[in-house]
Amino acid sequence: MEKNSKKKLEICFAVHADYNVIDEFSKEDYTQDYKDFFSSLYASPSIPFTLVFSGRFLEWIQRKNPSFFDVIYEMHNRKQVEILGNAFYEPFISMIPSSDLIGQIEYMTDTLRKHSYKRPRGMYLPYFAWNPNILPNLQKCGMEYCLLDFRFFIKAGLNAFAPVCMEDGGKILFGIPSTYEFENTDLQPAAFYDLLCNYASVVTETSVVVFLSGETAVRFLDKSKGKKSWMEEFLERISSPDSVISLTHTGQIIKNKRIYQKGFISSNAIFSNQLVNSSVKQLLANKPNVYAMYAKMIYVHSLVNQVRGDKARKNNSSLDLWKAESGILFNLDCKNKKYNRDLRQYCYRNLLLAEKQTRIPGVFADSLTSLDFDLDGIKEFISQREHLNMYIHALGGKIFEMDVFSAYKNYADICSEETGLFVDHLISSDELETIRKGDFKSAVAKPVFCENLYQDVKFDRVKFELLMKTEGSFRSFNQLVSLRKQYSFNDHGVQVQYILKNESPFNLSAYFMVEIDLSVSPIEKKLASVSVYADDQKYEASQEKNTFSKVSWVQITEPEGKTVFTIESNEAAECIILPIYEKIPEAKNPIMGIRNLFFWKVDLNSGFETEKLLFFKVDAKKAGKEK
Repeated sequence: MEKNSKKKLEICFAVHADYNVIDEFSKEDYTQDYKDFFSSLYASPSIPFTLVFSGRFLEWIQRKNPSFFDVIYEMHNRKQVEILGNAFYEPFISMIPSSDLIGQIEYMTDTLRKHSYKRPRGMYLPYFAWNPNILPNLQKCGMEYCLLDFRFFIKAGLNAFAPVCMEDGGKILFGIPSTYEFENTDLQPAAFYDLLCNYASVVTETSVVVFLSGETAVRFLDKSKGKKSWMEEFLERISSPDSVISLTHTGQIIKNKRIYQKGFISSNAIFSNQLVNSSVKQLLANKPNVYAMYAKMIYVHSLVNQVRGDKARKNNSSLDLWKAESGILFNLDCKNKKYNRDLRQYCYRNLLLAEKQTRIPGVFADSLTSLDFDLDGIKEFISQREHLNMYIHALGGKIFEMDVFSAYKNYADICSEETGLFVDHLISSDELETIRKGDFKSAVAKPVFCENLYQDVKFDRVKFELLMKTEGSFRSFNQLVSLRKQYSFNDHGVQVQYILKNESPFNLSAYFMVEIDLSVSPIEKKLASVSVYADDQKYEASQEKNTFSKVSWVQITEPEGKTVFTIESNEAAECIILPIYEKIPEAKNPIMGIRNLFFWKVDLNSGFETEKLLFFKVDAKKAGKEK
């Protein structure tokens, strides 16, 4: 015990108060839970606590119970609690652009100061998502230290329970070890004390921030049973002369002005209480559909930064962009799989709201442009209209994003990299039969066109036309076939012309198929309606697989009835309509979208070609007119 008395361990209890998007989806009400926590903490003035608020939590209590701000102010004023800084909508701060990071931190700081709280000196990192490059940005916002998971220290070969002094470009920031290990602990005060003493047994001065869940904190502070609370018993134990533990705030650790260990901590994050041992951006790159959201975010960021001369417009668009940057929306920890579609739709909705606000009336004009939208080194093509965006990728020559501004939704987002609009296939009769049975994926396992890089032959910005071309080999005989594909964009959609040519010396007998996938998932129990005009009659397609002959048009109305899609052919086609199912078993609604397969039988002699034409139209009602 004499040896332990020379050692010291500073403990900071902390609670992260959040009300996230999923809580909004599920309409949770935590008013009583937080009332219990703040009242219990207020009634224990001798217990120091560190508090972290998300911006959504502050917005939520402003709506539900503004009196919480007064209680927090009293505890803050008597120096019982310290409030850390945060990026307002809790993004992966190592992922978003510097100006957005600084903007979100300053927005949080301004919000806290409106309630008379002091400017934070410490920073909380959501998911402990760390990258050394953010250090200068944090310091620019007045931050002196941040919280890092103690396992980062171990990985860097540092003392896991001693603060670290980090440097980047001559800027200094301290990192304080933290842990969620005891978030839901049921240890008794004596056992908890003994366990923490193990952290103090390595060096003479150690520190750690212990995060507790709100429920655990309430249980520790509860005095309702007529006896001492867990915290009071713990406080008695650490107040004894032989104790090596003291309670403090995070800021007090840095105020002591000790000389701490120097070190470099590489990019890392914590998901589901596990080290990812990688940067967040690498995790994004490993998931194509998540990376598509990130690319859209970067694109909208560039649009917002181009707004000049209208401060209110820029501020409003920035807020919508920041909402879309929230880390939970990217679901990298896979904790909320059943909400995956809702999270993505929420992200796209806010990105489109931000993009819409950057379009200044009288200045915005219809356009067809090319740029590397998805940051893969290959230019994509973007058709921008007042109410409709379409993004075309050279890989497969398909439309991979279709934004309808009246609904603020991307109707090409089906959480699967194999989907899109106007995806081209050339298949055999056997493969067609496989599709008719509902097995689409295995039938197109050996694609002729859809995995090719299409060459842009003609790009007309005035006529809003894009002509692309590719070649492929058809099946066992390796018959060479070429495909020319021309997009002609208009205010209501697009016209796509196909010219398929047999370049081989043999006759070609196959089926040319065009795949059009639409993200029209059910809302609660209401399904999208699909009407088909075939063989001079109108039919209503069922939820399962459907096959129609001599199809003139297909009309799809989303469940809310706001958006109607119409697909027409210049000549009668056959059509198979299949549901696209969620790959996640626990998904709320199993159907993600509808796959429309238009196909024609083609018999071409050597050197001959055939033309097919599809018209795609979007009729969208303005959201403001909906009840």
